[in-house]
Amino acid sequence: MYPVIPIGPLSLPTVPFIALLAIWLGLGALARTGREVELDPDQLWNFGLLALGAGFIVARLWHVVQFWAIYRIEWTLIFSPRPGAFAFWPGLIAALVAGYSYLIWKRLDPIPVGAALSVGLLVAGGLLEIGAFLTSTTVGTPSDLPWALAVFDVTRHPVALYRAAGMFGLAGLLFWRGDFSQPRRIVGWAIFGYALLRLLADGFLADAATISGIRISQLVALAVALGAVMLLSGSAFEEAEGQDG
Repeated sequence: MYPVIPIGPLSLPTVPFIALLAIWLGLGALARTGREVELDPDQLWNFGLLALGAGFIVARLWHVVQFWAIYRIEWTLIFSPRPGAFAFWPGLIAALVAGYSYLIWKRLDPIPVGAALSVGLLVAGGLLEIGAFLTSTTVGTPSDLPWALAVFDVTRHPVALYRAAGMFGLAGLLFWRGDFSQPRRIVGWAIFGYALLRLLADGFLADAATISGIRISQLVALAVALGAVMLLSGSAFEEAEGQDG
């Protein structure tokens, strides 16, 4: 477990450092991919920063209100940057609302933005998975395979690295080989690829929640993958109808 990352004479806390790096590179990938669908990179940076800012603020305030009895006594904790001091779902909803509101304001088509966002999220997610590996937040099942790595004195599947490699590979594949003239299909392939990755990688996840012996995360991934197949099929059908017309 690496709670800090040594860089020369400095020791940076792993989680905030990886999170900031993920935001920076994810937004960069979003803006770079946006050029492929003829979107203004500056508008995409603004879109991403606005969504992230709204998400972080609401997530933090929600947590403060939820645990006000504690913060009222130790009010300095309100400014704590700890990851556990943010409410995930309220923050996510706020980010989605703020981001979509920006698209409406700037009259941007959400489908091409979604195609660019797919690549940006995969890049950012891959970096966050590396952070999860470094901090042992995500732990795999014991293994004696050559690439298994020691975690808590036991060699285990590096599940977080499986996920990270898959997300980086999928982002690169979409960026360099994807047909951005069909942004809906880019979104569909991104969702399908990520769901398939989780379906495979989470089979090596330790202490996973299960239903009747089946991992819940894999069930969700399977459902999402099937939904993505339907999205891709519908997109292909619409494309064929357009050509016939």
